[in-house]
Formats: sequence, structure tokens, C-alpha cells
Amino acid sequence: MNIQIKNVVLVAVTLLSTGVISAPAFSADAMLSTGGYAREFSKMGMMKMLDADGNHMVTAAEADTYYNSIFDELDKDKDDSVDAKEWAGPAKNSKLDLTTGGYSRELRSMKMMGMMDTDGDHKVTRAEFLAYHQTIFAHKDTSGDKEISAQEWAAKLL
Repeated sequence: MNIQIKNVVLVAVTLLSTGVISAPAFSADAMLSTGGYAREFSKMGMMKMLDADGNHMVTAAEADTYYNSIFDELDKDKDDSVDAKEWAGPAKNSKLDLTTGGYSRELRSMKMMGMMDTDGDHKVTRAEFLAYHQTIFAHKDTSGDKEISAQEWAAKLL
């Protein structure tokens, strides 16, 4: 009986210490986006929308141009910031013209708005929006060549 208790304690300590050691890695990546956003973003249909020249690579410049256009579409009152009303749109499921339906739905969640609102003022500025997407781009660009290939694009974001 004593050996069984020691084995249970040893297994519990091992599991807990593994969780504590690996928790920062999980939490850092989890803060990048929601699961739904990551799934929709990684679809090839989204890559095609960003790949302006059709060469099956997305450059940092193409991504910045694309996300400036998305921001312009969200910023209905053209004040260079998007509040909750603009973010969600007239109907929560309304699709942005420049995206896939699934991506639009996930982007426009209030949780995603909160992730991009780095100063906590309940608005997302163009700078915050672009900085967030530049972070996503850097995370996807595993080769570090300032271009995302189809293989890099398809890799899980989280």
C-alpha cells in the first residue's frame, strides 16, 4: 500500500511540474488569438486574399496593405479607430467584403477586439490593428524571410 501511495505522489508531482514548466509556452501562444480566429485565418482562402500578386507567398507589404483595407472597412466613421459598435457591425454575423465569412465572424468577436485593444480604451486604432496583425505575420513567418509560404500559412497559429 505504501508503494502505491508513493507512485501516485510521484506521478502527480511529475504531471504538475511538467504543467508548470510548459505553461508559459502555452499561454504565450494562446494570447495570440482565439481558436476560431486561428483556424479561419490559417485557411488557404484567406492566404489567397492577402496574396495580391498571386505568387503563392504573402509578403509583409501585402499583409499590411490587406489589413489597412480591412481596417478601412471596419472604420465606418473614418476617425482612425474602431469602437465596439463598428467592430460588431449592424448584425454580429455581417461579413466584411474583403474576407471569408468564417474569418470575418471570428475577427469581429468582442474577444478579438479586446486582444487588439492594447491600451484598454475600448477602441482599436489603426496602429493597434496593424501591430496585432504584424505579430501574427511574424509568428507565421517561421523562416524569417518576410514572406509566408503556403506551408507556413497552413501551420497552426496556436
